[in-house]
Amino acid sequence: MRIRRIATVARFELSSVVKRWSYLIATFGLPIFLALVSGTVLGVQTYFLSQRAAESSEFGLVDEAGVVDRSAFEDRDGALVWTANANDVVLYDGRDAAFKALESGRLRGLYVIDEDYLSSGQVRAIRSEKAPLLSMHGTTIEPLLRSLLRKSLVTGHLDSDVQERVISPAFFVRSRLGPDGEQVTGVDEALDLLVRTTIPLFLGILLLTALLSASGYLVQTVSTDKESKIVEVLLSSVTPEEILAGKLFGLGAAGLVQFAVWSSMVIAVALTASAALASVVSIPWQALAVAPVFFVLGYLFLGSLMLATAALGANAAESQKLTMGWAMLAILPLMVLVVLLDDPHGILGQAMTWVPFTSPLTVIIRLAVDSSGIAWWEVTGSMLVLLISTWASIRIGARLFRVGFLLTGSMPSLAELWRQAR
Repeated sequence: MRIRRIATVARFELSSVVKRWSYLIATFGLPIFLALVSGTVLGVQTYFLSQRAAESSEFGLVDEAGVVDRSAFEDRDGALVWTANANDVVLYDGRDAAFKALESGRLRGLYVIDEDYLSSGQVRAIRSEKAPLLSMHGTTIEPLLRSLLRKSLVTGHLDSDVQERVISPAFFVRSRLGPDGEQVTGVDEALDLLVRTTIPLFLGILLLTALLSASGYLVQTVSTDKESKIVEVLLSSVTPEEILAGKLFGLGAAGLVQFAVWSSMVIAVALTASAALASVVSIPWQALAVAPVFFVLGYLFLGSLMLATAALGANAAESQKLTMGWAMLAILPLMVLVVLLDDPHGILGQAMTWVPFTSPLTVIIRLAVDSSGIAWWEVTGSMLVLLISTWASIRIGARLFRVGFLLTGSMPSLAELWRQAR
C-alpha cells in the first residue's frame, strides 16, 4: 500500500467530516447543552428539596406503654411538644385526638407505642394521606424517635457516660487510605461514591459513543461512495486496501478529537465539583490516561470490521443492518455495568478484559473503580490482544472490503466471502 495515497484519502475524509455542522454540534454543542440541562435540573431539584427539608413538620406520638420521658417535652399552648431538627412531635394522651389531627392534615404522621412495647418493641407508624408523596421527614424523624425511646428507657438506670453511649453508640470518622499510605480524613462518602461510579459510567458511555460515532461515519461514507458510483473512479487510482486504511485513519482522527473534547469536559466538571464542595474525591487518572489508547485500538478493531461488512451492503440501510451486530458486541460492558461496578475484578470483569470487543470499556471501568485491583500485565495484555485482533480484522476486512467494493449493486455469496477471507 502507498502511504501518500492513504494519507490523501485520510485527509479528505477528516476534512469532510469535521466541516459538517452535525459533527461540530455533536462535538462541542451537545456536551455543553447536556451540562446546562443537567445542572439546571439538579439545581432546581436541590432547591425544592432543601425548601421542603427546611419546612417545619408536625408528627403525633401516642404513648400507651408509658415509657416516654416527658421531661424532653415542653408545654406549648397546653400541648406537650418535642422539637428535633425542625420537626415537632406532639404527645397525645389518647388515639382519638391524635387520629382527628391526622385526618385533618395537621400531622404528617402518627406514631403509636403499643401497650406491649417492652416485650414486642412494636411502634405503629401511620401516615397521613395529605402528606407529600416524596416527603423526607418521615424517614428523618424515626431515628430521632429511637433515640428518645432509648433515653427514656435508660434514664435513672445507668451512669451518665454509659447512658450517653447507649443513646449514641458511635460517631464514625470517615477516612481513606491514600496512594502514599497515609489516611485521608474529611472524605465525603456520598460525593466520593458518586464520583467513583459516575466517572466510569460517563467514560464508558463517551468511549462507546465516540467509537460508534466514528464507526457510523465509516458506514455512512462507504454507503455513499457505493450509491454515488464514485467507487469506480476511486478504484482507477487507489486500491481498496488503501481506501480502507485512509478512511480508518481519517475518520478515526475525527473520532479521537470528539472523544478528547468530551473527556476534557468530564474532567473539568469533576474537578470543579470537587473544588466547589471542598471534598477529597478520587479522580481516576489512570483510567483517563489509557482511555485514548483504548479508543484508538478499539476504533481500529471495530472500524475495520464495520468497513468490511458495510461494503457488502447494496445500500445504506442494508449496510446499517450488517454492522449492527458489531455495535451490540461493543455495548456488552454497559449491559452488565452494575456487576462491573460492584465487583470490577471478579470473574466477569477479568474475562471481558481479554475479549477484544469488550476490553476497551471493561479496562476503563476497572481502572476507574479500583485501579489497585487490576495488574499492569492485564492492561498491557488486553492492549496486545486488541493489537493482534486489529491486525487480523484489517487483513480479513481488507479482502472483504475489496469484494464488496468491486461487486457494487450485488451481494457476494457466502462461498465467495469465505474464499476471500481465507
